[in-house]
Amino acid sequence: MKEFKMNEKVIKLPELWTEVTWEKFLGFTKIIQNHEKVEEAKKEEGSDDENEWKEAIRALELNTKILSFWTGLSQEEISHWDMLEAETLMKCLDFVNDKYIPIDLGEFTINEEKFFLPKNLMRETTFGRYIEAEQLEIQSELIKKGKIEIMPRQIAILAKKEGEGDNLDDDVIDKRAKLFEKLDMATIWDVAFFLTKLEQGLMISSLTSQVVAEMQQVQEPQKEQ
Repeated sequence: MKEFKMNEKVIKLPELWTEVTWEKFLGFTKIIQNHEKVEEAKKEEGSDDENEWKEAIRALELNTKILSFWTGLSQEEISHWDMLEAETLMKCLDFVNDKYIPIDLGEFTINEEKFFLPKNLMRETTFGRYIEAEQLEIQSELIKKGKIEIMPRQIAILAKKEGEGDNLDDDVIDKRAKLFEKLDMATIWDVAFFLTKLEQGLMISSLTSQVVAEMQQVQEPQKEQ
């Protein structure tokens, strides 16, 4: 965290994804989504010089809301800041626009509890694993449509403590989903990268099964002859 002193108040702002919880990030995305909806509505109304001026005002209002969100100060307090000082603080948040480079994550720790991502989900064929794969696929589709609220639950379905079996109770998954809301966003992005690989693996596995099934269909008539 980077510290600033503004009007006799010490302000801390994150500089890295490891310093941002998923819970905090979700709140930030809601501010951006609301702004985008307003911008979309304004575009449909057409643009002229007056609208360009209003667009600049809306951009200023957005930056004020963003700074209020990250600093915990009121928009009224921030509106009295010097513009150059406000811009300095906004630059500290530039990392949210940078492309995150994920690492190949195999495990993570939260509240001193260690959770592991499955190494062989595509090769393990228990019914419990099959159900998990189906749930993950459904939730991945929802995330692609912008339903990022379900990401902690998706991780709760996927990650296990050492020695845990398949198909955890819904109560356990619900509790862990709540816990995983406190995960930092670097871990969330890393797990999302794992899920992308998992999805590709499941697709390959599905296509392979389809090819094998078609080959068997061809071979069975030949055996009869």
